[in-house]
Amino acid sequence: MIIIFENFFGISYMDWDSAKKHCIDRNWQWSLDLIYKAQKEMEALEAKVKKLEDQEKAQRLYNSCNF
Repeated sequence: MIIIFENFFGISYMDWDSAKKHCIDRNWQWSLDLIYKAQKEMEALEAKVKKLEDQEKAQRLYNSCNF
């Protein structure tokens, strides 16, 4: 996952680990908390998407066997 944020120099891109290190180095606990929360939400959404894709695949397989 890439985190996009805007700063004085323009737009920056960081992965989760780089963003966490950036916040730890600067003692930005509120930002670190936000990153942890966003990462948990993204992981939950990715798991949900995977589950739905697996269900869709199973449904297609089931439907192909019934014809």
